[in-house]
Amino acid sequence: MSEQASLEIVERSGRSAAARLAGDLDIVTSESVKRELAGLVDAGHDSLVLDLSDVGFVDSSGLGALVALHRHAESQGGRFSVRAVPPQVQRLFAITRLDDLLAVDA
Repeated sequence: MSEQASLEIVERSGRSAAARLAGDLDIVTSESVKRELAGLVDAGHDSLVLDLSDVGFVDSSGLGALVALHRHAESQGGRFSVRAVPPQVQRLFAITRLDDLLAVDA
């Protein structure tokens, strides 16, 4: 069962923005998370960082949303990265080789 995701925009300064996600990034939540974060890129924030420290579960829809955000930011000349990735999500990134595509900040 999906734990409702909570997305908080924690910083907007100049051309950069940071957000924190809590809960699950899955088929139930991924579309709204992707839409809100893509809106930040569309609004001119060409550096977008997503804090995943409070994410408990990510499914294939969540992975797809992260890939889509990466591609969207890149297409606009920007950069999308994730930080504070929990160990279980790090393992998923490694298995799917998403850690080769996404910038993972310390």
